Amino acid sequence: MNLNRLWIFYNVAKLKGFSSAAESLFLTQPAVSTQIKLLEDSYNIKLFERYGKKIRLTTAGEVLLSYAERIFNLAKEADSVIEDVKKVNSGCLKISASLTMGTYYLPSILSVFKMKYPNIEIQMKVGNSEEVIENILSFNSDLGFIGHIVPIEKLIIAPFVEEELVIIVPSSHEFANQKTIKLSRLNGQHFIMREKGSGTREDIENKFKKENISVRVIMELGSNEAIKRAVEAGLGISIISVNIVKREVDAGLIKAIRLGEGKIIRSFYTIYHKDKYLSSIIRTFLSMASDLSI
Repeated sequence: MNLNRLWIFYNVAKLKGFSSAAESLFLTQPAVSTQIKLLEDSYNIKLFERYGKKIRLTTAGEVLLSYAERIFNLAKEADSVIEDVKKVNSGCLKISASLTMGTYYLPSILSVFKMKYPNIEIQMKVGNSEEVIENILSFNSDLGFIGHIVPIEKLIIAPFVEEELVIIVPSSHEFANQKTIKLSRLNGQHFIMREKGSGTREDIENKFKKENISVRVIMELGSNEAIKRAVEAGLGISIISVNIVKREVDAGLIKAIRLGEGKIIRSFYTIYHKDKYLSSIIRTFLSMASDLSI
């Protein structure tokens, strides 16, 4: 097998285009096309179906891509193992995190880690849980941090941190002077929710369904920051992590009220590919993150 052609095929498949792969590999598009044709000729089978400028993997192409991913991940793993053997205090740590983890939890942990290991490069991507999982499954990231369990055979999932969710209201709201409140008092309230698919929203809706709570969802927003601003403006109330609203509560911009009974606890998890080699860098970060999250 010609590994150079396989690498070109891998990039075309992952980037979903000949021109994108050519740009990434610093090659001309004709050169990329020629190498793909030679690869197809060597197997005597088509690897891509072409629709004008669009391409799609054939069944054979999908099979070859799965092997290519494993081959190139093994190459990366070999680099990591050699670095471990050399015991060089340098390298790269690639992390993917959900919005909540990437915005509110990991930055402080990364700061401490970077101070102790300044020669290690850190790359962090923040996105939704589906994007985090895809980055782990494709070996584009070493570690992932998500807010709900996804039972996928190729993933190793470990508990990371738990957080209490609290009710947040404008300072002028009728609940503002309450320290705790019963969940039943939320019935009929104007509610601001995270977007559908959010782990926080899923936890809240499950709790509401279990306790037979009915609220009026007047707005759906895609970030915790937007929700805090909307509550501060008096547009409604919401439920959010106690740690996320500490700054606004301390400044008197909004009020946070704990549930008197039936607290909503949200869990976050660390994920990585079961075939991923855990280098000393990854293991050190996991250990530090676990200590700092307690």
